[in-house]
Amino acid sequence: MTSPVASASSYPVAPALVEYPHPALRRPTEPVTVFDDALREFCQRMFAVMEAEAGVGLAAPQVAVSKRLFITDHKKRKGAEESERRVWINPRLENQQGTSVYEEGCLSFPGIYAKVTRLNTFDIVYQDEYGVERRQSLDVSAGDFLGIVVQHELDHLEGRVFIDHLTPLQVEMVRKKLQDLEKTYKKATGSAGAVIRR
Repeated sequence: MTSPVASASSYPVAPALVEYPHPALRRPTEPVTVFDDALREFCQRMFAVMEAEAGVGLAAPQVAVSKRLFITDHKKRKGAEESERRVWINPRLENQQGTSVYEEGCLSFPGIYAKVTRLNTFDIVYQDEYGVERRQSLDVSAGDFLGIVVQHELDHLEGRVFIDHLTPLQVEMVRKKLQDLEKTYKKATGSAGAVIRR
């Protein structure tokens, strides 16, 4: 089911979370080139979706929008009262070093968790919702949970999901849950969607 779309932009009026195997999760995204009120309003609607789902990050493909942006509020982890909302547009990584392993889950893969190998230290260069370029250095080994969140969300912008990082054994351990999601999607849409073949 698709969301109604605003006539003035390509952003949905009522974005909704999509779950695996929705094809939008596998489409590489396009850069954001217009930084206007429609974009900023869409970002606020994304925050509402993320908060309703009790997440700490949400990428545009997770609401079926193929644009290169994601949002985070990593301080909301485990129900904390503190908040640090941030919008990341057209992000790229630089100065990447080392690896860390962290257990991840994903709003689009409910009930599935697995340990994933990620970069340890890196710089992320991005634009905010007004088009201003920003840079931040992150060090996962020093406790920067945000470093895990942004790598996870950045994957979504490339049409990748965290399951892609799992070993064959890890995939076997979650296969039943993946198959359940596939059956639910096919029953709802009549389509197989973008099924992971591993």
